[in-house]
Amino acid sequence: MRELTRTVPGAWSEMDERLLLDLLEIDTVTPMEGGSGAGLRVAQERLAAGARAIGFDVELFEPPPPSALEPPELPLTVRERAADLGGAFLGLQPNLVLRLGRQPRARTLVFNCHLDTVADHLPVRRRGDIVYGRGAVDAKGQAAGVLAGVRLALEAAPDLGRSISVLIHAVGGEEGGAMGFTGTRVLAERGCVGRLNVVAEPTRLAILDRTTASMTARVEVTGDGSTDDEPAAGHNATIALGGLVHHLTRHLAPRVQALGGKLCIAGLHTGTTHNRVHGSGQLLVNFAYGSAPVAAAIERCVEEELAAGLRALRADLAGVGVARRTAADLPDICRLVWLKRGLPVLDNRDPGLEAVLRRAGIGRHDGSGGLQPFTCDAMWLQCHDSYTVVLGAGDLATNQAHADGEHVAISELAALASAVADLVLAFRGWIEEGGR
Repeated sequence: MRELTRTVPGAWSEMDERLLLDLLEIDTVTPMEGGSGAGLRVAQERLAAGARAIGFDVELFEPPPPSALEPPELPLTVRERAADLGGAFLGLQPNLVLRLGRQPRARTLVFNCHLDTVADHLPVRRRGDIVYGRGAVDAKGQAAGVLAGVRLALEAAPDLGRSISVLIHAVGGEEGGAMGFTGTRVLAERGCVGRLNVVAEPTRLAILDRTTASMTARVEVTGDGSTDDEPAAGHNATIALGGLVHHLTRHLAPRVQALGGKLCIAGLHTGTTHNRVHGSGQLLVNFAYGSAPVAAAIERCVEEELAAGLRALRADLAGVGVARRTAADLPDICRLVWLKRGLPVLDNRDPGLEAVLRRAGIGRHDGSGGLQPFTCDAMWLQCHDSYTVVLGAGDLATNQAHADGEHVAISELAALASAVADLVLAFRGWIEEGGR
């Protein structure tokens, strides 16, 4: 982990802070979580204005093409939301690419930032060194820190663009389970990648060059409800799904952990009223994995344990009057739907560029302790002749990303700016020394 004491004087300016606060004030809650989406373009325009002021040009600023919604592995939730919103879904989520210098890909350093956020948008406030607001750490603060770092590098080397190019992606389509299909994946397919790609997410200022991916299962119960006066007359989705939660927690979770994956019982919903039996409902279960073989093994475990859970529940409830119909009909009213699966993971190494990162004072998380790989857009940027890493200020948990207390310290962003500046200059030096 890079020490905050390495922060250089002037790493964070009044201009940088104004950009950060402006970005946080703009509501960019993803359409995947009920946001209007209208603020994303405004935030991208604000970032572009700050980038132009230090020499960047706008290379691309347009919505993703309709083909972004065609991949078979596109999450079902994205497909459903796109159908709800029609053409506005893509129109509300443009992608922005900023460019400094006109060098080829082999001499290009890319910083990838997402500006969409989860719900809800939060009021922006500052308390001492800490700034609170939605996206403070995930990931508007990262974008402000990256731009501040390139500014610092340009102050040290005004002719930077003669040796290397620096691209900054500012995308949507990352949050809300969108998984980068309309953002980073689109840019990767267009060739907007570099020799070194840095995805700006909170990593305590040390790189991850491996990430996980995730898949989501929805267990649905679709039966007949009934009145509370006749509770045995209907199918009780709450009883069915509650029993399955217990079984999956006891039996599936250990199997997933043994495979090296993670299981999260994400939510169960049947109804909110007290005077009826809710016949329909759903259970969401999320899984993180580090390789395609592990993902396939988890899928098999899910199917096996769901079947085992249904058998156990039928046997256990067969003699319970209030649940007898539910138990008898479980195979007919319960089904498994995969909302997303088949996503790639990032897993790459590059001795030459790892040395460049070390020269910039940036270490590597090696998995032996501390920060563990997580799921992000980096999975789309792994490609031939590129090294892709995740790097940013703060920590998802400590800085309360996605929670009401989301925050970032200005000192953390200043340290990120210093790290980015050192990295840009180290990459330039490596290129000028003949690095490939």
